[in-house]
Amino acid sequence: MRFLPTRFHAVLDYLVGLIVIALPIALQMEGAGFVALIDLGLFVIVYSLLTDYELGAVHFLRIRFHLVLDAAFGFAMLIAPLIFDFPPAARWTAYPIGILSIVLSLTTRTRALGTAS
Repeated sequence: MRFLPTRFHAVLDYLVGLIVIALPIALQMEGAGFVALIDLGLFVIVYSLLTDYELGAVHFLRIRFHLVLDAAFGFAMLIAPLIFDFPPAARWTAYPIGILSIVLSLTTRTRALGTAS
């Protein structure tokens, strides 16, 4: 059931992107794990800016495709700690973010107010 408004989803997108960027800095991570989290956070912010919803800047990507990217981001957050051997604090932050992203991709409405489709 899709009940979450796209405006609320958009706010969460930018917030999650900033948190994921801040995480490796706050935990003083180094190496590939640091780069992976910075890249994933930037990825979320960039595709959010390109999404056709209330807080998108360019309105290029349809919300349905954005939700697919959210699910892919969620899976990446779930496997990144295993691939890059995150410290425990980063692992236990990445897992809830990954799960949240997948849940949001399944519960967000597929049409933003005032958009074409």
